[in-house]
Amino acid sequence: MKLITPFTILNQNFHEMDLIRYSMTNRRLATERLHNDYRKIYKNHQFA
Repeated sequence: MKLITPFTILNQNFHEMDLIRYSMTNRRLATERLHNDYRKIYKNHQFA
């Protein structure tokens, strides 16, 4: 039987927040990479 105390509940919430923060930073990095790729494409490909 697992003992549930306010501390374990808080700890679980902190862990979830860390996961959310990690995924958000990863998503931001992925979008920045995508934008940089698009910038390179448009810079190299001049439209007539």
